[in-house]
Amino acid sequence: MRLRNLIPCQAKLILYKTAIMPHLTYCHLVWNFCKSSDGRKIERIQERSLRAVFKTTTEICEEPLERAKLTTLHNRRLQDVAILTYKVKNNLVSSYISDIFTRKDTSYNLRNSDYEIPRFNTRRKHTLRYQGPYIWSKLENSMRELPNLSIFKTNICRVDLASLVEDSGNCYNLCSTWLFTIICIVQAFLMLSKYFQYF
Repeated sequence: MRLRNLIPCQAKLILYKTAIMPHLTYCHLVWNFCKSSDGRKIERIQERSLRAVFKTTTEICEEPLERAKLTTLHNRRLQDVAILTYKVKNNLVSSYISDIFTRKDTSYNLRNSDYEIPRFNTRRKHTLRYQGPYIWSKLENSMRELPNLSIFKTNICRVDLASLVEDSGNCYNLCSTWLFTIICIVQAFLMLSKYFQYF
């Protein structure tokens, strides 16, 4: 941070993409379903890094991302879920990974004719078993039928999956956070009411 005024913006951007960003995206499919507060912390790290790259403190969060031609880390994790689902469909992964998803055997060309979306409660929906087929069902048919993995990766990077799955992306995390806050407020109120009973 001390040398940000001495290094050119392009060099700082290369440093960020090669030295910092890999730490933020390493094994992120594993912890993709963590609490939403943890996801926001990581997004703040990326935002702070890009502000240092472009030497600005006034821009909104989306503008440094657009200048760097990057997407949010949440959207990147969703893109990697879609890439994993593509690999499962085309038998490019091991069996212990493909067994996570349930293939759908049907001759009809339906919207989601490749995988079954399992029926879970709110907590179980925030899993790879559910989110993978759900994201896959939101993609265009032309996207799902791309011939090879490299073309699919190129095209999926242009899709804003966060807006497509916003109704299911962090629902459980946000609900659990609000529920925890409400429980803490109720407990504090009960403790205060018991305390004031002695006066």
